[in-house]
Amino acid sequence: MNLSTFASRSLALVAVVLLPATVHAGALYFPEMSSVSESSYAGAGMVARANDAGTVFSNPAGMTRFDAAEIMAGATGVYIPTGFETGPNNTADGSSRGINKRVVPAGSFAYLRPLSDSLTVGISAQNYFGLALDWDDSWIGRYSSVNVAVLAPQVQPTVAYKVTDWLSVGAGAALTLGYLRDKMRVKSLPPGGDDGKLRISDTDFAVQGNFGVMLEPWEHTRIGIRYLTETDLDFEDSPDVSGVNLPPVPGAGLDLGIKMPQQVHAAVHHQWSDKLALLGSIGWEDFSEFGKVQVEGDATGINTTVDADFRDVWHFGVGAEYQYKPKWELTAGFSLDTSMSTDRTRPIVVPLGTMYRYAIGVKHKRREDLTLGGGLTFIWEGNLPIKDTGDVSGRYTNVSIWIASLYARWH
Repeated sequence: MNLSTFASRSLALVAVVLLPATVHAGALYFPEMSSVSESSYAGAGMVARANDAGTVFSNPAGMTRFDAAEIMAGATGVYIPTGFETGPNNTADGSSRGINKRVVPAGSFAYLRPLSDSLTVGISAQNYFGLALDWDDSWIGRYSSVNVAVLAPQVQPTVAYKVTDWLSVGAGAALTLGYLRDKMRVKSLPPGGDDGKLRISDTDFAVQGNFGVMLEPWEHTRIGIRYLTETDLDFEDSPDVSGVNLPPVPGAGLDLGIKMPQQVHAAVHHQWSDKLALLGSIGWEDFSEFGKVQVEGDATGINTTVDADFRDVWHFGVGAEYQYKPKWELTAGFSLDTSMSTDRTRPIVVPLGTMYRYAIGVKHKRREDLTLGGGLTFIWEGNLPIKDTGDVSGRYTNVSIWIASLYARWH
């Protein structure tokens, strides 16, 4: 194999692998990462609740419901236990262990301040988009990936305006720092030796628009609508290849253009009684477009669009808030997010299927100006067969995700 052929195959492999590896959990959008209080609701009613500072991101228009400044901050942990078992057509060697089990820490912050009866400003910090996954160096899919991270931390300044007593609008500009890292093993050249290593990483800056509307047509009912814009992330790097019997390829750069997909969510919050409120939500995310990635390789002639054949994702959710005691509130939620891939198209590095979210939470008013809260979300995906690549076949088993958070509100 000559240098040009090796470079072309390596870059093509990276392109095909990095595209699907970046996707997980309700596609890549985690409602629990948009605000620390969301792990109490499973995403149900997110854009209509507007009962804490998290509305700065979840629906900017909801900021006009506050008559005083508020801060909310907290920590979140994500844990993904899952196994993997090979199928009858598997011919590759290696460990069949699933994803390495570890807790991934995260958090979010939000602040809002009314400037007048009609105008409110705010700022938030969150990592709503992305995930990090890690496998053993010897696992059976090591030539696809052993470690991948796609993160998009954001800082979003926001403004909201109360048009009438029943209508508010809001907008934010999420300043986004996209980060991509992937590591995989490379088969030795000539065959029979130790695996080589291939690494790629890059960052990119982008701005994602966040637009919201809040309607309160009746005294005890509010309806929220939010639209997130499609945003391009362009990652460029020269893959670092080591441990194989070939010198580096000059100018072998790789350019991956991916999209943070557009999203539309609508929700309702209805105060059923003095103690009970009911929530519902529906959403759509354009992940069929996200699956089309523009790939260019310097010095290799690669210039194409890789299509992973993903589908749009739909969200449906219901939830409730119950005022158990004057200073204690209990919350719960359930939601379903449809799968963006099928058994025929699911890559080995993507343990992703239809997601069933179950959440519980509690809020305690410690003082007039301080509320403490926490939530726990359990996401169930079940057994997920992967696309048969010709040498690797099998399925992920008992795929689930646990997300827990603790937070404080000063108001």
